[in-house]
Amino acid sequence: MVGSIGIATRREFLATGLGVVGIGCGLPQFLVRSALAGPNEPAGGSVLVVLQLGGGNDGLSSVVPLRNDDYRRLRRSTRIDERDALKVSDEAGLHPNLTGFRDLLDARSLAIVRSVGYPNPNLSHFHSMDIWHTADPKGRRAGAGWLGRAVDSLGGEEPNPALSVAIGSGAAPLAVEGERHRGLCFQQPEGFRFNGGRGERIRESAYRALQQNGGELAENDALQYVTRTSVAANASSERVRELASKHLGKSEYPATPLGKSLETVGALIAGGLETRIYYVVHGGFDTHAGQRGRHDRLMQQMSEAVVAFQRDLTAQGNVDRVLTMAFSEFGRRAQENGSGGTDHGTAGPMFLIGPCVKPGLHGPAPNLADLDKGNLKFSIDFRQVYAAILERHLAMQARPVLGGDYAAFDCLA
Repeated sequence: MVGSIGIATRREFLATGLGVVGIGCGLPQFLVRSALAGPNEPAGGSVLVVLQLGGGNDGLSSVVPLRNDDYRRLRRSTRIDERDALKVSDEAGLHPNLTGFRDLLDARSLAIVRSVGYPNPNLSHFHSMDIWHTADPKGRRAGAGWLGRAVDSLGGEEPNPALSVAIGSGAAPLAVEGERHRGLCFQQPEGFRFNGGRGERIRESAYRALQQNGGELAENDALQYVTRTSVAANASSERVRELASKHLGKSEYPATPLGKSLETVGALIAGGLETRIYYVVHGGFDTHAGQRGRHDRLMQQMSEAVVAFQRDLTAQGNVDRVLTMAFSEFGRRAQENGSGGTDHGTAGPMFLIGPCVKPGLHGPAPNLADLDKGNLKFSIDFRQVYAAILERHLAMQARPVLGGDYAAFDCLA
């Protein structure tokens, strides 16, 4: 065994998430080939795109109650007038700027799941988001994220970081962090590279291990895992840049942050990257004051970007493979505040987009006459929607991923 093995363990590597540039240059070819091999899932399998509406989307302004006296009483400056809402049913309409979502509904590619939440809701942005990310009320203390556990369950001897891709600034979201899997995370594909930094000592440890063992690493050596993960991460970053350069700009997307993120996702899908999970964020929904104009813009940006993405997927011939799920960590309070906004609330709608959905409204409308300390009561546990996605779209068992039995909600074909 190598004396330096304690320097860089598998857990440390996963915690830092750092790859090692160029480490493949000094590795035995069997190790390089093994790390680049991967394919827990061939390109062409089902894909999930998660769209996080960060900050707490106001569900009552997204899916508008129609002919509802309680809604008119509770809302003044934030209220969407019935004549402006895009009618979905006799008692519900979409925000007037969600014209693209209305078109998707007409095309039978939009499911709206109402009154989604969980027991004993938490009104903290951070803890509530952690609960959604881990599918566990313990939040971050639960460890891995639900999507990370899903990728872990795909198995495979060799690491394949490309199985999940998070696009945006900062670190990868907790949702995609697994016990074994650590996916790719970047803001712009053109500048995406794995580099050393603190990972430099991991590279040095790997080189020392190779030199002291004649180019071989013990089968159970944690450094072998670190090294293979590093090589795979570097190879994946090169593929992302190559595919993005070939496909970006070939379809029309709005020049917004969300538009650019979804354009990148579309380009990588078109290029055949074997990613199963993509994660993007549309932020700015914490509308405590001056909500109306801000929320109107956010709805328009979401509608335009998602419709452009669906159009791109259709042109590629990949639309049947891809399901997009939009969620927020919580809704807003039923009654608006004195600043023309709404405060942190509880239950809200989820949107599922793609030909694989059962289109239309699902779940009961929020009952504005029966509130819990001013908040909407949930009817559907979000983990039931997760279970449907895992079982019916990703074709994997939900229980090991969610850590419990949740009846799959009937929203997918």
